[in-house]
Amino acid sequence: MFKKLNPTRKIMGRIFLWFWATFLVTAALAVVGTRFFFEELEVVDIKPQDVRSLSVSVRRIQRDKAQQVPLINLLKRLERERRWRLIAVNTSNQKIIGPSGPPIRDIDARAIVNLIGQESAIAIKRGPVKFTGPVFFNHSGERYALFSAKFDGAKENKPSLLLLFFIAILTTTILSWWFARSLTSPILDIQSSAKKLASGQWDTRVGSASNRHDELGELARDFNTMAARLQTMWGAQKRLLADVSHELRSPLARLQMALGLAYQQNVDPDTLSRVEREAERMEALVAQLLTLSRVEAGHASLTKQPLGEVLNDVFTDANFEAQNNNKQLCIAEVPQITVEVDSNMLCRAVENVIRNAIRHSKALTSVTFEHDETQWHITISDDGDGLSLEECEQIFSPFYRATLARERESGGVGLGLSIAKAAVELHNGVICAEPQSDTGLKVTLSFPR
Repeated sequence: MFKKLNPTRKIMGRIFLWFWATFLVTAALAVVGTRFFFEELEVVDIKPQDVRSLSVSVRRIQRDKAQQVPLINLLKRLERERRWRLIAVNTSNQKIIGPSGPPIRDIDARAIVNLIGQESAIAIKRGPVKFTGPVFFNHSGERYALFSAKFDGAKENKPSLLLLFFIAILTTTILSWWFARSLTSPILDIQSSAKKLASGQWDTRVGSASNRHDELGELARDFNTMAARLQTMWGAQKRLLADVSHELRSPLARLQMALGLAYQQNVDPDTLSRVEREAERMEALVAQLLTLSRVEAGHASLTKQPLGEVLNDVFTDANFEAQNNNKQLCIAEVPQITVEVDSNMLCRAVENVIRNAIRHSKALTSVTFEHDETQWHITISDDGDGLSLEECEQIFSPFYRATLARERESGGVGLGLSIAKAAVELHNGVICAEPQSDTGLKVTLSFPR
């Protein structure tokens, strides 16, 4: 269940997750940058000693002798003693007096001015600087509010804006490259394999990309399946050409010899009869080759039909052939089911297997049926000499015959079962042969309902 729900098994899910991850990283960097470069104003706990220090400074400013000294000079003197910065704000005109240090930032000045309405001292902090106040006093007929400003703790090490920008670019670049690489690497692997396959390297297969569990992995596995089938078809084609050349050479040679004798013997009737038989044999061979090529390259035209009606003519002809060979054909009751088949292709497949069984049986050939909700099977058995397991795997190859001794006795050329196999596979079915426990061979044709 987890594998089915895992979003990384699909390219859609991976694209979503990668872009989501990139967005989250970018958003996190934006939040961190905001916290570094946009300092928030916060109210903090006020320390009693800070208030006492401000009160002491106010008492000293309000002495009679100090009233004649300019306020900015008094603040400078007190700053040297206290080692912090003092800021006085005129409550009437809101003028700020800061005797030393860099100019007060506008954002801090507005925060201080907003505090002159407070009746008691509070502490606020923006970044590393803490402001404490106000404590009110009078000087030279004017009313002021006194604040202290000092660093609260060690100075924070802030990365520069350029550094944060570089980190964001580097992070998103790595994530994007990794994502792009994960997509393009299997595509390039498949592309390379396709070029090798096109150049005639039929054993080429896609490697690591076929182990993926997404659409690209499915594409790689489909490519490997296609390459395997092409390799098999190419090998079969080469074997077919060689076998056709060999099979056609013999009847043609005999035909030429018979014709030569006909010329020498004044067209003897027996010689002409031999010529006719060899010509018919060659015609049958070519016809079966054409049938095989059509079945392998064709498409089934499926229609729903009762199974008994489809196979009726095939069984009638098979019974007639068995009787002519003094053999018995036992056919079980055909199931009353409707199947979706190409009747011509199905009849050709069943007929070729039955005729092959009758030809090699000693006395009895039997046909049985099985079916369920999804499949139906027809099994054709004979009581002949049978075949080995290795031979059972090869008898569906074109021109294959189990023993050389039976080449001419059977009268066939080794294409009947190949045609049957191609017709069955055209229905998305399976055909297999296996030796029986006692004697003979059993061939089973399985089809989807």
